Amino acid sequence: MKNFRSFVFAALALGGLSLAAQGAEPLKEVRVGFTKIVPETLVAKEKGWIEEALAPQGISVKWVESLGSNKTIEFLRGKSLDIGPSSAASAFLARANGTPIKYVYWTSRNDTGSPILVRKDATYRSVTDLKGKKIAATPGTGPYISLIAALDKHGLSEKDVEIVSLQHPQGRLVLVTGKVEAWAGLDPDWAIAEVQSGARVLFADPDLAGGGGIDVREEFLANYPDVVKAVLAGFDRARRFSLQNEADSVKVFAEQSKIELAAAQRAFERSRLEHPELLPKDAKTLAAWGEFYRKNGSIPANTDVAAVVKATLDPGVFTPAR
Repeated sequence: MKNFRSFVFAALALGGLSLAAQGAEPLKEVRVGFTKIVPETLVAKEKGWIEEALAPQGISVKWVESLGSNKTIEFLRGKSLDIGPSSAASAFLARANGTPIKYVYWTSRNDTGSPILVRKDATYRSVTDLKGKKIAATPGTGPYISLIAALDKHGLSEKDVEIVSLQHPQGRLVLVTGKVEAWAGLDPDWAIAEVQSGARVLFADPDLAGGGGIDVREEFLANYPDVVKAVLAGFDRARRFSLQNEADSVKVFAEQSKIELAAAQRAFERSRLEHPELLPKDAKTLAAWGEFYRKNGSIPANTDVAAVVKATLDPGVFTPAR
């Protein structure tokens, strides 16, 4: 831990930066989001690496649990959170609708797309079979956005189904109990549904793949850029720890999320941790999401999608270790 702390602040010193920008009030506490959806946030929290790095500067860490991207965005907008996890698509939507945040780091990429799940004995074979049916989803999150896109791709809209608004764990439960016919889900609840009840994927579109990462309030980033770097360094250490110590990471994931080890393992195997940095292709992918948002009315028709993408993604905030 001492070596990690020394590394973080040596790097900051070499950059000629201070923990607070000129004119900013000295910081006493940083509010960091964690979620049972993202193993790296749980590992970083459990290991205490961020606290270890910031404690010598008199800065404490307050961990705030988020149940999904919608909650992270809500907390960032309300300034009860400084840094937290969300999907990139959710970060774009929030930015387009006036929430001043930056997406700065990938905790994991997803190359399968968010799934629409049905019960193992369901007779549905296509998204079109869900017309008129109840589907559970969490508005403001990647799976919800993917659901709307999947409906559109199959000639349907949200008006052709009944979307039941629930947080991810509740969505899984109502699927299993038969209160809805499908659920737009994500891990680890996706893995839990597969392991415990045999739920199957009806549809997942690799063209709509995304994943999740870390947002930061723009004002906080401007005032405390090196605190943001220290927090991201902690998350990045958790990412590298997970790659090098899969069994230990999966165990932490299972214990902190209170899920079966088999479900944690399955969810972990779907995560792609190799490229946490923002890449040029991310702007192209996010622009495609932006055009879809504009098409379905989630953002104003006159939105400059390219400008919002540029304002959302900030690859210069942090350089992950290799």
